[in-house]
Parts: sequence; structure tokens; C-alpha cells
Amino acid sequence: MSTITTNILATNKTISNKNVTEVILPTLSGEIGLLPFHSRLVTGLEIGVLRLKINDKWCPYLILDGVAEIADNNLKIISRQVEEVSDINMTVDEAKKEIDIKNQELVNAKTKQEKILAAINLRKASARYQVLTMVN
Repeated sequence: MSTITTNILATNKTISNKNVTEVILPTLSGEIGLLPFHSRLVTGLEIGVLRLKINDKWCPYLILDGVAEIADNNLKIISRQVEEVSDINMTVDEAKKEIDIKNQELVNAKTKQEKILAAINLRKASARYQVLTMVN
């Protein structure tokens, strides 16, 4: 079976040489699915859930922005930060509460800078919740 060799380089960790059969990327224009032999592509990444299919099992990762390039069945991702499920030290219920807190922070934000930061934190909390619900 053909696979895509996936490498993720982030400021907090490196994930190397994952052989995957399918990928779903959270891009700036929506989600994109990749299969082996995908045409060459470079795309910007949004805060969201990166999904890698490894041995017929979906493995979710939280991605905080970045760039992805696929060519010749090699996927390279450079990201500000990546979190595996094991990095997320909270329950699904705690993650849901975090979304509520971040949503309230967005509502209460006064300045443009506060609103931007609150919106980023809300997207991050929502993606973290999605990651946790995918495995529980």
C-alpha cells in the first residue's frame, strides 16, 4: 500500500517519518484531504486539527498555523506549534469549559488587539476540544 511520509517541524517538537495513508489538513481556505500520489501543493495552515491516518486509525494533532508542502509522497509541515493527544492535559469536559471561557473573553474584549488575541485563543480551544473528542 502506498503511503505519504509525513514530517512536522514545530517550535515545540518534531514529529518525523510518519507513514500515513491519508491526511486532512486545516488550511486557510478549509480542509484539504491528501492521498498518496497527490499533485504537488503548497498551502497555508490555519489553527485546527491535522488528521493523519496511520494503520487504518485516525490520529489527530492540534496545529497552530503554518505551511504544508506535499511533493512525491512527502508531506512537510512547518508550524508554530503542534500538540499530540498526550500533550493535552485536560478532559473533554474541561476542554468544553475552556471554549466557554475563551468565548466570554472574546465577548469582553475591548481593543482590536484584545479581540484578535481572544479570537485566536478561542480557535485554539475549539481545536483542542475537537482533538480530544476524536479519541474519546
